[in-house]
Amino acid sequence: MKVNPKSIEYRSIEEVLNFVNVYDTGNMLRFLNAIEDNSGNILVKEEVQVKESALTRLKEIKGQYNPEFKIKLTKELTGQIQDKLAEKIVSQLKQTDKKFLKFMYEENRFNFKGIIRNGINNKKHLLALFKVYETNPHFFKHICELGLLALGIVLIPDALKYKMLRRYSFLGGIFMDIARVTGDHWNKPFPDDTEKTRIAKQCANFMQKLDLPEFVCSAASNHVPLGLQDNIDVPAAGPKKSERENPDETFFAEMMVDDGESDSTPDDEEDAGLPDKSEDLLRELLTDSLKIARYIHTVSSFSHDKEYVMEELVYFLAYNTSRGYFNEVLANPLVNLFKQFEENVKRMRKLAEVEMQCLHPPAAWAYPKPKASQVLCKNKVWDCPNIVQGWDIHVISSQEAFGWVGSSLSADHYPKCKLEEELDSLPEIEPKKVEKK
Repeated sequence: MKVNPKSIEYRSIEEVLNFVNVYDTGNMLRFLNAIEDNSGNILVKEEVQVKESALTRLKEIKGQYNPEFKIKLTKELTGQIQDKLAEKIVSQLKQTDKKFLKFMYEENRFNFKGIIRNGINNKKHLLALFKVYETNPHFFKHICELGLLALGIVLIPDALKYKMLRRYSFLGGIFMDIARVTGDHWNKPFPDDTEKTRIAKQCANFMQKLDLPEFVCSAASNHVPLGLQDNIDVPAAGPKKSERENPDETFFAEMMVDDGESDSTPDDEEDAGLPDKSEDLLRELLTDSLKIARYIHTVSSFSHDKEYVMEELVYFLAYNTSRGYFNEVLANPLVNLFKQFEENVKRMRKLAEVEMQCLHPPAAWAYPKPKASQVLCKNKVWDCPNIVQGWDIHVISSQEAFGWVGSSLSADHYPKCKLEEELDSLPEIEPKKVEKK
C-alpha cells in the first residue's frame, strides 16, 4: 500500500475490497488510472464512480488485468476516512488494558468524540494515522492510548476550559511517538533519560514535517519526565550503539509532497478561533499534559505488578506533583480521580472475595455492581444450603459489569444467597460528581 496526498494505492483487488468494507465507502471510489485487461481493453475508466458490482467482477477475473489501483482521495472519501478513523480511535477505550484510561473517560462529561474527529481534519495528519492503522495496528493502539490520555488530562480541570487546548493536547499525544512506527522500541521502557530526550526531540522534529503547530512540536520535544522513578526495572547499562532506536521517517515519505490544496476543513463552532490564553502558557500546559500522559502510560504498560499498578499510581503521582515534577493544576484533579478509582477497586476486590466464598463457584454474584447490596445465585443451585428460600431476586434488565470487572448478568429471576450478609462490612463507593459544562 502507498499513500500520498492525492491517492491510496493498492496492488490487489482483495485490498481494495477490504478498504471498501472497513471504511464503508459504498460508491465513493474513483480510480485515477484506468483498469485495463491484458489485451488493453478498458474494464474501469479513470475518474468515474466505481460501482461495487464492478469490483466484484474484477475479483472474478483476477489475473486477467494489471492489479494497480489508485483510489482518488476526493473530499467525500477523505471525510469518510476521517469519520471511521475517529471511531477506531475512540474504540480503543473499550479495547485498552489501561484500566485508569477507561475510568478517566467514564467520569468525563465532554464531547470528546467530536474533539477527536475535528482534531484529525488536517489531511496530512489523517493520512499519517491511516497508514499507521493499516500497516501496524499494535502501534496504532499505542499512540491512541497516548492521545486519549493527553486529552483526558485536560478534560478534567475546570480552570482549563478554553478553546483548542483539548485538541492540541490530543494531537500532541497521538503524534509524539509517530516516527517510531517501523521499530519495536516503543513497546519497551526507555533505558535512561538521555535516550528519552533524544527520541522525543527526533519525533518532535518529524512532527514539524507533518505540519503540526510549532508549540505542539515544542511540547512534544520537552515533555519527557526526567529524573522520575517510574517503578520500572531496566538494564543498568544503556543500549548498545547497534541497538539504539533510530526512527525511520521514510515510512511517511510519499505523503510529504504538497498537493497544492488546503489541508484542513473548517473547524466546528465549539473549537473555532485562536486560544484564549497566550501561546507561552499554552505551550507550558501542553508540555505538562504530555509529560503526565507519558508517565501514566509508562507505569501502566511496564509495571511488573499489574494488579496494583493503579493504586501505586495514586502515590507516585501525588508524590511527584508535590515535589514539583508535574503541574498541580493538571495533576491534582487526576490524583483525586485516582483516589476514587482506588477505593472502587478495593471494594470490587472485596466483592470478589465474598463471591469466592460460594459453595458452588462461580454461582455467587454480588448485585448490582459496583454498589452491590445483594448476593444472588447466578447458576440457580436451588439445593445449596446458602439459598434464602422465598426471597428470589428479579433482575428486570441485563446488568453490565462495572467497567473493567467481570461479565454480564442476564435479566431473569435468581435465588438469594446468604453471603449477602458479608456485604454489610464493605465501604461505600463515593458517588460520581456530575460536572456542569
